[in-house]
Amino acid sequence: MNKKNLSCILLIILALAIYYYHTENEKQESITTTTVSDQPIYQSDDMTTDIYDISGNLLYKITSNNVKYFDTTDSTEFESPNFTLYDHEQIATWHIQAKQATLTHDKLLYLYHDVELFNLVPNSQLQQVKTDNAKVDLTTQNVTSKDKVVIQGEGFYSTGVGLFGDLHAKTAKILENVKTFYNTEAK
Repeated sequence: MNKKNLSCILLIILALAIYYYHTENEKQESITTTTVSDQPIYQSDDMTTDIYDISGNLLYKITSNNVKYFDTTDSTEFESPNFTLYDHEQIATWHIQAKQATLTHDKLLYLYHDVELFNLVPNSQLQQVKTDNAKVDLTTQNVTSKDKVVIQGEGFYSTGVGLFGDLHAKTAKILENVKTFYNTEAK
């Protein structure tokens, strides 16, 4: 083998090595980027958080078994969340719980699986709302659902499909297939 052939073979091997190194680096970078963007940037177990307005008034309190914050979607996911809402006099008015929840940057709370809202104000006509999934706007305190709903109050309970409620006004309206039962316990 002469010097010319040996030089050509070495150049081909060098070119292949550079090509291989370059493509492996690109693969590694794309894997890292994809994996990192899908991961939460903050995670906590057994979390309790109090949220205040600009004046220092308590708006709501959140407790959860597990919390994950995702920067890419600017949302927070909760496992077994409990939310307590407060009025302008700092009195607890509603307790909300579910198996899972997602809080978005625009203060929309999406609740999933076994959602229950309990009115904490004594002697209120509306006492409890149950559904499978719901959305609560924490700014307006409006609650909506498209699922089966059970509303329980003083001496009655109602069932149906779909919900629109105003937690400030302590009202809830079932949208379809409403059945109301008086002087009986909810089932």
